[in-house]
Amino acid sequence: MYEYTHGGDIYDENGLVKENMTDFSASINPLGMPEGAVSAAKRALENSNVYPDSDCRLLKAKLAEFESADKSNIFCMAGASDILFRLCYAVKPKKALVAAPSFSDYERAGRAAGAEIIYYTRKKENNFDIEKDIAQLIFSALPDIVFICNPNNPTGNLTDMGLLEEMASACEAAGSVLLVDECFLDFAENSRACSAKALIESRKNVIVLKAFTKIFAMPGLRLGYAICGDTALISRMRFCGPDWAVSNVAGAAGAAALEYAGEYIKNTREYVKKERGYISGELRRAGMTVYPAHANFIFFYCPRQIDLYGELKKRGIVIRDCANFAGLGPGYYRCAVLTREKNRLFVNALKEV
Repeated sequence: MYEYTHGGDIYDENGLVKENMTDFSASINPLGMPEGAVSAAKRALENSNVYPDSDCRLLKAKLAEFESADKSNIFCMAGASDILFRLCYAVKPKKALVAAPSFSDYERAGRAAGAEIIYYTRKKENNFDIEKDIAQLIFSALPDIVFICNPNNPTGNLTDMGLLEEMASACEAAGSVLLVDECFLDFAENSRACSAKALIESRKNVIVLKAFTKIFAMPGLRLGYAICGDTALISRMRFCGPDWAVSNVAGAAGAAALEYAGEYIKNTREYVKKERGYISGELRRAGMTVYPAHANFIFFYCPRQIDLYGELKKRGIVIRDCANFAGLGPGYYRCAVLTREKNRLFVNALKEV
């Protein structure tokens, strides 16, 4: 039976958002949607009587400028997860490798396409970082797809460019596709130095996955994109699902958000860094093990024998219980970095617990 395994489920049985509940389980930009994106979305509602542009021409033109990429190498869909499933349906993998713990939809998309899931286990004693031995596993297991999240969800750690290059080479030799999920990378200060985009021009087996969901605070609009040098693979992904996946409203909001993305992202990084430091300090004072963070969330371990998720929920705070991530167990949690007012609510509730 299907089971929802993500954060952000803050609805009651009638589908209404629960009152008096602050959601730290979904890691969305605390600055909210850019004002221009909100206005563009409202205007686009007037065009709801016509089909969307199935090729997302305006959005792709803006993305090409923002990402310094060729329009032909960009593929837009209704969220990053939509692309994950289309990729697996296009590749038809027999084996898929996941560096666990990580985002559950890698495994789900692989299984939906009939793949056997192979895990590379991130070690707790190494702060859950990926190590060079992952290349050996790629050579021995010969997966058809390798999924890497950078920064990783839920652990928050970055994989450096040197190791990404090694993985890309190993995948190329093994005939594998390397998908690097960079949905949280724009929150990191040294994002350019860690982006797999630099590999796309020379390696057609590399796909970079991004979304407007986190950095532009648009989870409800569903808008994601991929950058890939293999235009034939992009064509197959378009075939593996219906046309018009990106609505007029989502496409217009995304294009508008990119107009002033530079200043918006700069302000976001500064704000998130400050608030992340505040929450991390309070978590450490409460006796938690806090792992290095490079995104708009914090991964931590609670050594006390209590149901921290349940206790905080009683006080109107919802965090992400990470026990159901492959490679983790009870005691691991993830909390978003929100506004100072909301972060203070979390800290006060934590102190009560």
